[in-house]
Amino acid sequence: MSEQAFTIREVVPEFEVKPIVGTEKVKDPFTGEQKKQAGFAVRMENAVAQLEDLENSGFNPVNVYDMVMSNLPIVPDAIERYLNSPKFKQYERAKIDFSTAQLRQETGAVINESEIDWIDRTYFPQFGDDPETLMNKRQARRDALAAMRGQAGEAYTRTKKIVQASGGTPTSEEALEELRKRAKTDPELARKLEERGLLE
Repeated sequence: MSEQAFTIREVVPEFEVKPIVGTEKVKDPFTGEQKKQAGFAVRMENAVAQLEDLENSGFNPVNVYDMVMSNLPIVPDAIERYLNSPKFKQYERAKIDFSTAQLRQETGAVINESEIDWIDRTYFPQFGDDPETLMNKRQARRDALAAMRGQAGEAYTRTKKIVQASGGTPTSEEALEELRKRAKTDPELARKLEERGLLE
């Protein structure tokens, strides 16, 4: 007599497989594109805040000293950076964060030199810019940020909550899952996540 294998459903047709409570996979409400744009938006937002703080403090990013130190002939880049003022370094870092987020969104590819030059002239102070031009560039950064937030939709709000809860700059669902795991043994983190509606 030959053995024959049967599935449970063949033996008991009305049998229904149900997931174990708490292990159900929750459908992500956001697309991969929205989550990516949300990450860009948070980076741009932080950069815009840093840039404006520095400008409001009276720092001129195209001051003669830093411009000369950044363009010394035959001097290695590392030495040029060492000679630059702390505020110039902070401004340049924020510029890079803003620019890479904006360009990745627009091109979606490797950023080339002409694109870097274009974004620098479009959004940031240059020698000879008059006060009205400087204000227009500041507003252009704000407009670009608003557009990125709009494209991200509610994914932006969620990503910002993740960043605030972690104190870092995660932009993915994996980061949130890691925070939830840590919250099981960290009451303070659990409280922060719960306050922001990030605990399920």
